[in-house]
Amino acid sequence: MSSIKIKEITIENFYECISLKLGEGQDKKIAPNVFSIAESKVNPCYTPYAIYLEEVVIGFVMTDYDPSLEPRNKYWVPRLMIDVRYQGKGYGKSAMKKIIDQLRTNEDCECIRLSTEPDNIVALRFYESIGFVNTGEMLDGTEIILELNLN
Repeated sequence: MSSIKIKEITIENFYECISLKLGEGQDKKIAPNVFSIAESKVNPCYTPYAIYLEEVVIGFVMTDYDPSLEPRNKYWVPRLMIDVRYQGKGYGKSAMKKIIDQLRTNEDCECIRLSTEPDNIVALRFYESIGFVNTGEMLDGTEIILELNLN
């Protein structure tokens, strides 16, 4: 498989990231990249990244780290998206594994959490294929919390 890289958002890749497109109906399941990048500018816990296939931006991912929280809630991946032209090719899984490896290097990272809508079966299957499990908890009463235990 071609090389997937994760790079922080800069002026050099900002416009490419906000131009990425989702498939029909997917835009109702995830915040627009421009919103997530703006959110990261007012919330220092968020770090947005561009996902590259070789030298082409094909996706977006954002991490959330809040050192003031208990260990189970410190590390989150609140956003992950792959442009519709690159979906179904394993790039999302490769990017997620890179983010997991990156977060795993932090000594206090016991687990990584994320959430998705209960009816988003494609996302649930995708995250479960990486090793995330349903915690039985809900986020804001609307999304299922999934967790990857790193111990």
